[in-house]
Amino acid sequence: MGRNVIALDDLTVNNVGVFKKINNVVLACKYPEEWYQQSLDSPDSLVQLAFYAELPVGAIKAKSFNNNMSHPTFNESANSSKILQKAPNCVYIESLAVLDKYRDLGIGSQLVEWLVEQTRNRFIHEIMIHVEARNSKIVEWYAKRGFVKGEIVVDYYKDQGLQDPDALIMKRTI
Repeated sequence: MGRNVIALDDLTVNNVGVFKKINNVVLACKYPEEWYQQSLDSPDSLVQLAFYAELPVGAIKAKSFNNNMSHPTFNESANSSKILQKAPNCVYIESLAVLDKYRDLGIGSQLVEWLVEQTRNRFIHEIMIHVEARNSKIVEWYAKRGFVKGEIVVDYYKDQGLQDPDALIMKRTI
């Protein structure tokens, strides 16, 4: 049996710069410095880096939430420890990024499955994410991994300067 060339590892103070770089290169949304610090400090944060043949190529960050606060925009969500009223007792994916040249190799799927396992370990039964509503490729990608389309959040990404700022909420029951 061959060696698996995909490996996952925890976020540390030594590799948080890699996490930032992957997000900045891949994602249209920009996260504040506090968000990265929170990734290291908060016990509710679930973060993994993905490596392909020992090269850092992807990352996922999620957070478990057990409250009923509402935040209608990306910036309010990224700068806060609270999430949508519609997500009590769930894990919310704040970012998932894989470098373009390493897509379609199962890296993103492995990151999501790691998160599913972490969600189960916390006895939580739902994972949710906001995705760009008009990005049919990413909507389809999540749907293939068991996520179901929910409602549209108008202007969710407005402060990020995206051409189409609407987000689609997608959920997966665990």
